[in-house]
Amino acid sequence: MLEHVRIDKMVNGGYGLARLQNGKIVLVEGAYPGEEALIKTFREKKDFAFAKVVSLIKESEDRVKPPCRHFGRCGGCHWMDIRYEKQLLYKKEIVEDLFERMKLDVEVEDVEPSDLVFHYRTKMEFHLQERRLGLKRRGSDFVIDIRSCEVAPEGTGEILEIVRKAVQVLNIPVYNRLTRKGVLKHVVIRYAFSTDQFMVIFVTKTESFPWGKSLVQAILKDIPKVHSIIHVMNSKDSVVLRGPYRTLYGEGVIVEEFDWEKFQIPPTAFFQSNYSVTSKLIDHVYRELDLQGNEVVLDLYAGIGTFSMRTSYSSAKVVAVESSRVAVKAGKANANVNGRRNIEYVESDVLEFLKSYQGRADKVILDPPRSGAGLNVMKEILRLSPERVVYVSCEPSTLVRDVQFLQNEGYSVVRVKPFDMFPQTYHVETVVTLVKGER
Repeated sequence: MLEHVRIDKMVNGGYGLARLQNGKIVLVEGAYPGEEALIKTFREKKDFAFAKVVSLIKESEDRVKPPCRHFGRCGGCHWMDIRYEKQLLYKKEIVEDLFERMKLDVEVEDVEPSDLVFHYRTKMEFHLQERRLGLKRRGSDFVIDIRSCEVAPEGTGEILEIVRKAVQVLNIPVYNRLTRKGVLKHVVIRYAFSTDQFMVIFVTKTESFPWGKSLVQAILKDIPKVHSIIHVMNSKDSVVLRGPYRTLYGEGVIVEEFDWEKFQIPPTAFFQSNYSVTSKLIDHVYRELDLQGNEVVLDLYAGIGTFSMRTSYSSAKVVAVESSRVAVKAGKANANVNGRRNIEYVESDVLEFLKSYQGRADKVILDPPRSGAGLNVMKEILRLSPERVVYVSCEPSTLVRDVQFLQNEGYSVVRVKPFDMFPQTYHVETVVTLVKGER
C-alpha cells in the first residue's frame, strides 16, 4: 500500500524521517526535508518502518542533477542529488539529533567542508562479478559495471578500463561468491594526493596469481605514473583488503605528505579517505589535546600513526596502540621517517592493552572503527583518568553512546566538531573533546 508522507528531517543512515497516517515513524530512502512523496514500506520494525520513494509529489528546491550516470543504482553515493551546502547542514542535524536522543546537551559546530567535493577519495574498492568491474548496488551484492566514478581520484576510470580489458584478454578466472570458485575478487585503487602516486591492488582468493606480470605490463604501458602494483591474497569474503601481500611492481607503499609529517602507506593499512579533510583533522586533534609538552598521550586505534606524529612534537611520550601488524610496522617506519623518537608502538587489541596498562595517560586519542570503542574500553579509560579525551569517530551513533558513558562518570563535553570526510554520502566524521570534571 502506498502512503503520502512529508519528510520532517534527516536522521542517521541518510534517511528522511516522516510519519505514516497511523503515527508510526518511517525512514525513507532518497527523500529530503520538506519534500512530499508517495512511499512504499519494505521493512517493518516494532516502532518504525523503512520505505522507498515511489514518486515525489513536492521536490526540494535544493535538489540538483547528479553528475554521475550511475547514481541511484550504485551504492557508493547517497546524496549526489542535493546541493553540497545542504549536505553539510543535514550532517550537522544528524549529529545533533543523536545527541538529543541521548539527552546530551551539547552544541554541535558547523561541519568542516571538504576542499574537494568530487574525486576526493584516497581509496576505492572495486568488485568483479562475471564480466562486470565496479561497485555494488546499495544493500545488494550485485555489481554495477562502472566506467567512471565521480568520487574516485581522477584517472581511476582509465585504470579500470585497462584492467577490464586485460581480465578478458588474459582470461583471468573471476571469483564467484556463491560457488567460492575463481581467482580475482577485487581491484583496489589507492591514491596519494600530495605526491600524485597511484597504487593498484589485485585481491585474489588464491596464493597463485600467474597473470600478475602481464597486468603490470598492461597498466604501465598506458599509465606510467602508477607507483606500486600489489597482489593481496585474501580467501575471506567478509572484508576486501586483508591478508598477506607481495609487491608486483614498485616500492610497495605510497607516500602522503602533510604540513609536518610524511606517511608511508602500505597496501592493507587503514588511512583516512579524504586528503584535505585529514589534514584539517590532524590539526584539530592536535590543538584539542591542548598539549603542554610534558604529557604521556595514549593514541588508541593508532593505525599508521596519523595522529601520533603531530602529537609527539609537543608531548613527552606517545604510546600508539594498534592491533594490525601491518599498521604497526608502518607506524614504526613512519616514526623513523619523521625523526620521532618518543613514540612507542604497541601491537595489541586496545582493550587487552588497557587492562594491563599501569602507566600515565594524561591525554587520550580515540579513533575506533564504526563499532566504536565500546563500554569496556571506556571503563578502562575512566580508570586511567586522563585530563582530556579527544574522540574521533566515523559513526556518530556509537560515538554518542561512548561519550554518554564518560559524561555520566564526570567528564564534560567541551567541543563537538563534525568534518565532511565523505562528500556526496550521509557519512560524517565527528570529533568530540571531553575534559575531566565540570565545565
